[in-house]
Amino acid sequence: MKEIEERQETTITQETPLVSIIVPVYQVKEYISECVESLLAQTYTNLEILLVDDGSTDGSGEICDEYAAKNSRVRVVHQGNQGLSAARNTGIEIAKGEYLAFVDSDDVVMPAFIETLYELLGKYQADIAACAFIKCPTENLGRVKNKLSSMEAGSGEYDSADNRLMARCRRAEREELCMTSEQMLRQWHGKYKKWETVAWNKLYRRQIFGGIREVPSVRFPAGRRHEDVLTSHLFTANAGRVAITATPLYLYRERPGSITDRRVMMGFRSENLRAQRERMAFFRERRYWRAYLNLWWGYVLHLGWFGWKWVTGKR
Repeated sequence: MKEIEERQETTITQETPLVSIIVPVYQVKEYISECVESLLAQTYTNLEILLVDDGSTDGSGEICDEYAAKNSRVRVVHQGNQGLSAARNTGIEIAKGEYLAFVDSDDVVMPAFIETLYELLGKYQADIAACAFIKCPTENLGRVKNKLSSMEAGSGEYDSADNRLMARCRRAEREELCMTSEQMLRQWHGKYKKWETVAWNKLYRRQIFGGIREVPSVRFPAGRRHEDVLTSHLFTANAGRVAITATPLYLYRERPGSITDRRVMMGFRSENLRAQRERMAFFRERRYWRAYLNLWWGYVLHLGWFGWKWVTGKR
């Protein structure tokens, strides 16, 4: 296993606290530049952008080094291939920021992503802030980003589909809420399940990774898939409050061959179900029965979906 190599140190002193954005990088040569450019364009500028190259062989690591050489806010770490969880954990260990965020290296964020979430944390005295996201096929991602930017600027012409999207987004700008950790957990996998499970639509106070409340030293499970299913509720358990905005600030790229592509997911169905059972056990032990039943019903639906795929031969 290669030793971790830090390519560049970052020293940033500004009045606003430092935010570390952790980006696991693996075989994303086609997408990494677009991702990093969206991070460098953030309206919140006191950033440390940690690019953790997890043993890429397609030139992704070299692109990361180029960005680090040009911009002092970018740090690059190269390590042997260990998987997404290990890459995120590496970022957590070396991050210098008071706040942490995770962004997947093939995704794109809107310019106000960090600023909006940081303001939510302060407004509600929360430990986690989450935003809505939009899933976009690669061919549509740029168009959706431009439309959202036009909406923010109050300009642009939209077709009928765009009008519906923009109307939802405008309504979303007025929708935000805050719940205590216990309130969030008791309704888990309910109305706000789209915001809950994924790690990459959030900004976290660093302390929640150290076990300041219920769960000691939370890290992503190395060597396991469905890492967000296994950890999102633990992060929430360590938070005092969770704030949510319905404004879409994160654009998730759907691409064939990605780990969440359904055709790939079918090969991981046993791990998927195992992760769900472990999460259900957490809620059962704490007697959060509403959340447990929500998750139980989701588990049953997954069993049925996997079974239908097996019977029809669409494995």
